[in-house]
Order: sequence, then C-alpha cells, then structure tokens
Amino acid sequence: MENFLLYFAKVNGLIILFYLLYLVLLRKETFYVSNRWYLLMGLVTSIILPLITFTKTIWVNPEPISKFIEVVPIKDETTIRTVSEVPTDWSLILSTAYGLITIVILLKVGFEIASFFFKIVKLNKEKETNYTLIYANSKENPFSFFKYIVINPTLFSKEEFVHILTHERIHAKQWHSIDVLFSKVFCALFWINPISWLYRKAMLQNLEFIADNQSMEEIDSKYEYQKTLLKVVVHEQIVGITNPFYQSLIKKRIIMLHKNQSDKRNAWKYATILPALVGFMLLFQIETIAQVKESKIEKSKIKKNNFL
Repeated sequence: MENFLLYFAKVNGLIILFYLLYLVLLRKETFYVSNRWYLLMGLVTSIILPLITFTKTIWVNPEPISKFIEVVPIKDETTIRTVSEVPTDWSLILSTAYGLITIVILLKVGFEIASFFFKIVKLNKEKETNYTLIYANSKENPFSFFKYIVINPTLFSKEEFVHILTHERIHAKQWHSIDVLFSKVFCALFWINPISWLYRKAMLQNLEFIADNQSMEEIDSKYEYQKTLLKVVVHEQIVGITNPFYQSLIKKRIIMLHKNQSDKRNAWKYATILPALVGFMLLFQIETIAQVKESKIEKSKIKKNNFL
C-alpha cells in the first residue's frame, strides 16, 4: 500500500509540474500542435516515469562480530493474554471509497461511448473519404467523435455548414478524440487532484485552437467564421467524450484567431521540462543499496578451501 501511495503522489506531482510549466510558458504561444504533444506526453510521462528506477550500490565495511553472545534466560512464567479490539483500517476504507468513485467515473465514460453509438445507429449517414457525416435531427451542438461528425444541417446556412464541417473534419483527421478520451480516463484515475481536471481543460482548449487555426487556412473570411462561432448556441448538454464545435471559451478562441504567430525562437520553452524531469529522477527514482565488503580473513579462507 505504501508503494502505491508513493507512486500515486509522484504521478500527481509530475502532472502539476507539467501543468504549471504550460501555464507559465506555453499557454499564450501559438505552437498549438506542439502544445498538443507536450500536454499528451505530460500524461504519459507522469504515468510511466515513476515506474522507472535506477539502482546505486554503496559498499560498506562489515561490522565486527562480538566475541560474546548474550544469553537471555528463559523464564517459566505464565503468559497473560489480553484481548484487544481490532483497530479500524482507515486506509482500506479510504482506498475502497476512492476506487468506487473511480469506477463510477469510468462507467460514466463507457456509458457515454455506448449512448453515442446507440444514437447514431438510427441517424442518416454519409460516408466520406476520411470521416462519416451523421445527419442529426435535433437542436444539439455539432460535434465529432473519432471519424464521426454529427451535425444538423437544417440549423445552419450553407456557408456556416461548411465552416463547421471544416472545423470538425480537422478534429477527425488528427484523431483529437484520443486526447479527449485519454484525458478523461486520466481524470477518472486521479480525480482527487484538481489539477488533473484543469489539465484536461487545457488540452480541450488547445485542440479547439488547433482546429480553429487550421480552419482559417481553408476558409476565406475570418469574420464569417467568427460569426459562425457566435451563432452556435448550446441547446442540450453534449457528450463529454466528444469534440464539440461550441465551447465556453468562445471569447478566448476568437482572441487566439487574431493573435500574431509566435516567434519560432520561443520553442526553447519546451526544453525547460527536461531539467525538472532529470531532477525528479535524481531525487526520487534512484534506489540506494548497501553492499557489505568481504573481509580479508574471509577471502583467505576462500583461497585455502580452493587449494584443498
């Protein structure tokens, strides 16, 4: 149990480290694709790195054996046995409660995936080269999940439909749903850490920045695209495992659309995580083992036995 708690603490410590560096150095940069891989690798590194340990051996001199051995007399006395109450195992209770909450969150994720596929079975579909277009019949937000794009074309003009489809096609093409699903599972496993949820929020925001930025390369009018962003209003709660076209960060997305491209020389900021990871390995992932040196007397005895 102690080993698990130590591993748990290390994972949460690393995810906090990755998030703080992103918040301070990378959040305002326009390296959206690089930020995606930074955030994604942050989750992977936080899980794997605490499992990697290195061994350092320290040689120590043998302690002298005492010539006299103390003999403890055995007293023939009747042993008095007392019945004591079994203490409450709070660690077991807390870990069980934590595990149950984790299972509930994971079941919710599974239910969302199942409900999504159950829903699209009844809808009209149009198979394209890199995605499948699902024609929704309700007033819900357009969204994508892996290679599926769900949209109700009757709610939008032809131009708005093209804007939304361009945006969601980028999500589908670049497999952004993997990031969404992976971050959701990570939050389920480490739900007690609020930084995990903020980290996931940062990942989702950055995915929207990627889709917005690359959509503008295919769309002529930035103004019309922004109007489409503002028009899409939440009518119903969307599935948490999808990439919705509408997000609560509309204002931030519009600001990032007008932001000048970051200087490529600022890419050095990604390297700042490396010294921190090296420090983590040196401080926490090196296990010291004491090895007793062989004495000269023992070595001479071994040599004599070999001659005999």
